[in-house]
Amino acid sequence: MENEVLFSLKPQFAELIEKKKKTHEFRKYQPKTAPTRLWFYITSPVSELIYIADVKPVVQYPNRIPTIGYGNEDFNNGLKKSKFAFPITHLYKLKQPLTLKTLKDKYGFTAPQGFAYMRKYPKLYNEVINKIGIEQIF
Repeated sequence: MENEVLFSLKPQFAELIEKKKKTHEFRKYQPKTAPTRLWFYITSPVSELIYIADVKPVVQYPNRIPTIGYGNEDFNNGLKKSKFAFPITHLYKLKQPLTLKTLKDKYGFTAPQGFAYMRKYPKLYNEVINKIGIEQIF
């Protein structure tokens, strides 16, 4: 849980990740604790916690990443505002996605504007891992 970070993600990017068309998550910032796993809260109109991704160490521009993948060439060419690329190695889906209402009511969740460490939500973390469960997409 210490190296796990929660990001908000737009629905169109979540779909690209699930289809393996987007291989990196790009951000303008890097958490102080280097994440090994990213939790994705999908923003409106979906408004659900759905995905968890294992990631390799972050790549900082001007270091390069493989060119195949949505946004990868723009990152390599310095055309993105985001200077950090998180390489996604595995993607998991919650067996039962959690709605924003459930997240707020049951876990005191607020959708992160930047990011949040999962250690902020230990009850949510434990219930997803130990009760709800996840299934590997890739």
